[in-house]
Amino acid sequence: RRELPDGGARPNAAQFKQLVVTALRELHGEVGAALPVDVLTYEEKTLSAILRVISSGLVKLWSALTLLGFYQNRRCAFRVLQTSPFLLALSGNSRELVLD
Repeated sequence: RRELPDGGARPNAAQFKQLVVTALRELHGEVGAALPVDVLTYEEKTLSAILRVISSGLVKLWSALTLLGFYQNRRCAFRVLQTSPFLLALSGNSRELVLD
């Protein structure tokens, strides 16, 4: 999830993807920018997204997003809420599961 502490422009899905690629390029160069990252879902209202990356690229993606501090000359931050090797596991939170 991306956070904008001072408001500012909210990117659409294409701009969000470009932001991810830019973050990878800034930290890891062209090798990082070539990392295959898919934006599976993007919620412009909440600035939340589900990204898919190969497991060997997770650390590069996570570090690039965490260390990115600005978007369009405004402060921003990314917060990784959850990771999983299985897409189905991201559909719900087991801590909120109610057992009868």
